Amino acid sequence: MDPLTLALAGGVLVFALVVALLLVLAGGQSASERLAESSGASHDAAVAVDSVPLGRADPLPGLSDVVEGTPFWENMQMQLLRAGLLLRPSEALIISTISMVAGLVLGWVLTGQPILGILTGALGLGAPYMYMTQRAARRQAALTSQLPDALDMLGSALRSGYALTRGFQVVASQMHPPISEEFERVLQEVQVGISVSEALDGLLMRTDSYDLELMVAAMQTQLTMGGNLAEVLDKIAHMIRERVRLQGEINAATSEGRMSAGILIAMPIVMSIVISVVNPNYLDPLFHERLGIMMLMGAGMLMLAGIVIIKKMLEIDI
Repeated sequence: MDPLTLALAGGVLVFALVVALLLVLAGGQSASERLAESSGASHDAAVAVDSVPLGRADPLPGLSDVVEGTPFWENMQMQLLRAGLLLRPSEALIISTISMVAGLVLGWVLTGQPILGILTGALGLGAPYMYMTQRAARRQAALTSQLPDALDMLGSALRSGYALTRGFQVVASQMHPPISEEFERVLQEVQVGISVSEALDGLLMRTDSYDLELMVAAMQTQLTMGGNLAEVLDKIAHMIRERVRLQGEINAATSEGRMSAGILIAMPIVMSIVISVVNPNYLDPLFHERLGIMMLMGAGMLMLAGIVIIKKMLEIDI
């Protein structure tokens, strides 16, 4: 392949990686700074989590002004916070666009096939979202695994005579992220005048965790009707520990299926790119002949159907 072409492709890739890395690192300030900035916000802002990173201007203020407050914008901001990525939605869109352009250029230049370039560009566009989704899932799993210890600590604080908010302070100061960050945010919202019940609703919206929903329901019931909250939290902690143990067994039993699904999905794409690089003309009939294009479309539909079937098979609700 022409050295100038390879240099151009490498330059595009390096530029995309550098820009994306700078944006991610710039968004990596501590959660306490982010919370401190949003401490003067209203309850709607606290629940919608529309906070702005410190010390960095919005790269696309026009776009932010147009779509801010829309369901797409709020959903994107919520997904970013669930993933622990302190970025604006506009910055996430920039990263996705750069990734798409890099994938498009590299796929087209390296293989010489526009269709493969479009395919790699689509993969580049979806890669940041997949990373965000996986990171959010890992963070939620970490929250769930930390929750029983946090509930034990909170129950001990209540038995010692502490108020509920003082128990939140104990958890925020003694536990590790991500659960310490979430309880710290609840405290920040309470300190600016939001009720404990509303702050707990915000916690539930940010985490989207069934286990936290049980905890929040018990706390809100105690706040309105009273009762022995410490005993209820102990029972919830025991149940969550059993759920975590069972989920671990399920993950171990389905790990082979999940790995096989990933290999089966990635192998046709990777092999087509490798073959196009080694022998650029070998796959020409697939992209230029009518029968080849029909075969590609059929293969793509079958692959999507396989992804859906495998996903449904591996989903076990506990």
